[in-house]
Amino acid sequence: MDSIGGARIAVDHLTAVPVDSIEDQLRDVRRERDALRRENRVLKIAVAELERVSERDTLTPLFNRRYFLTAIHQRIARFERHAETAAVVFADVNQLKFINDSFGHAAGDFALIQIADRLLSSIRATDVAARIGGDEFGLILDQSTEEGARAQVTRLCDMLMAAPAVYDGREIALSACFGVAMLQPDMTESDILAAADRDMYRCKQGQDGPAGHR
Repeated sequence: MDSIGGARIAVDHLTAVPVDSIEDQLRDVRRERDALRRENRVLKIAVAELERVSERDTLTPLFNRRYFLTAIHQRIARFERHAETAAVVFADVNQLKFINDSFGHAAGDFALIQIADRLLSSIRATDVAARIGGDEFGLILDQSTEEGARAQVTRLCDMLMAAPAVYDGREIALSACFGVAMLQPDMTESDILAAADRDMYRCKQGQDGPAGHR
């Protein structure tokens, strides 16, 4: 009890905290904060890498089937809202089994990578190129007419055939059959891909001109 002005009052005894102890605690908090920031950066990098892997083909530099279908869905939404056209192209590589049997599976993989590189180099940044199956590729050509898409397909066929791939000193002829489908009202991703697939088979059977190069 202490006395102030003749009155006796109770005073709690306060324990003084040493300055050094406070500074130690602050340093600990800062270390924990910095560690959390580092972990957060690592986590963000890991998440970004997982997202990249989840949408990329494991062999080629292209997108995978999952991403391709998502991209078609996005184009359908744009078509319905803003009437933005797009062409979907389905490509089937010719003679991949022959390449595998004659040169080995590593040569077959090399041929697929070569085709993927050429497809990627032939499209705009806004377009999409994907490997959607073992020897199947897909393209989305934004704001393209059917005539424009078929003209580009003809150029792609010529480009593939013009220069064979060279693997282990041996030339491997490259070619593919292409099919084209345009976005239409009330079509789903599967509908559009199936339409392009059917068009490709017509080309493969030699019924539709230069897009059926073999």
